[in-house]
Amino acid sequence: MSLKRYAVIFLAALLLLFCIAAVAVAEDEETSSARMMERIETLIYGEVSKGGLVDRLGTVERELFGRSLPGTVAERHAAVLNFLEIGTEEQPSMLFKIGVAEWIVNKRCEASESALRRLERLENNLDGALQYGSPVAMRVERILATLVTDPVTAQPVKLPAKYILKLRFMDELSPAISKAGDQVRLELMDDIILKGCLVAPAGSLLLTEVRSVKKPRMFGVPGEVRLNFKELRPLGPQHPDVTIGTEAQKAIADARKAGDRGEGPVIGAGAASIAGAAILGPIGLVSGFFIRGNSLKIAAGSRTYLQIAEDTTVSAYQIPYSLLPSEIKAEVDREREAERSVQQYDPEKDRIIKTDVFNRRQYSPSNSSSSSSGSSTGAVELPPDSLEL
Repeated sequence: MSLKRYAVIFLAALLLLFCIAAVAVAEDEETSSARMMERIETLIYGEVSKGGLVDRLGTVERELFGRSLPGTVAERHAAVLNFLEIGTEEQPSMLFKIGVAEWIVNKRCEASESALRRLERLENNLDGALQYGSPVAMRVERILATLVTDPVTAQPVKLPAKYILKLRFMDELSPAISKAGDQVRLELMDDIILKGCLVAPAGSLLLTEVRSVKKPRMFGVPGEVRLNFKELRPLGPQHPDVTIGTEAQKAIADARKAGDRGEGPVIGAGAASIAGAAILGPIGLVSGFFIRGNSLKIAAGSRTYLQIAEDTTVSAYQIPYSLLPSEIKAEVDREREAERSVQQYDPEKDRIIKTDVFNRRQYSPSNSSSSSSGSSTGAVELPPDSLEL
């Protein structure tokens, strides 16, 4: 075979590989856009819509902002997700603001529900009517302006390792009905408030995943479910890892000793629940439970305790003094008294400080940093006309 023929064959093969790679990249971008669209719709509506990506994205943008955003489809997806979940140093995300509003009104949030459902409940509670016709972003700002005088901003707070989380199972779990890949929701039962800042209201989610399932078998062989804990979802975009540590196990033991006070049975590593519902234990990974039994189950409403795995800086809401719970007020008063003993107390220290110290993840079609502007009280700042990603 001549050298010329070898060269032709080589170039043809190279062209074929290039075409295959281009098709793969296009398919990856389409898949990524589809997943981002599903995430956006799930956050806003609680379910995925039907139809083409471009039409669905336009509908969401008009719902949120009253107009479509500039840029490519991928850039617009990233901008909307940043607005919903991430925010900027100056403006927290829309979900952050909804969570703050819910906490002010009800001292808990409804993180398991869609953003629209949460907003509608707030409007019904405060106004007795829904504000249809206005962009969702403006409706959220209107609620906040009704509740607080200062803009809702965020500041960094260190959530320390070993901080104990009291949690309630929202979904039933058992070898008979569970399957690998199932998402099991746990909700926070108590607020996380540090240094007068709201990190996570009661009702915040901790998502878990069923790692594997073995159905009950013949001759009395019991079924098994291995459950992995994933991460806590506080107000901000940072998601601290959780674990089953010594402090959490002590909290479980103390809860059992105190007895069931109507809050549901206590589930914990290495022991049976109060109601005898299931026997659990470590699975080798410190971030999960192992359930074994035939008809045994963890019922919705069962409690457990976990702890933060490591120190994590998170975004939090500086609670106005008038809204602080009484026990937190006492703590703040003691801190202020200690400050006065050193220097004259400055009321300006009560003001919310804007900072750029956050450790934020960003949605970007190219995996590089991108951001979208959030909104400020009284006016909504939309993403810019040109997005630089």
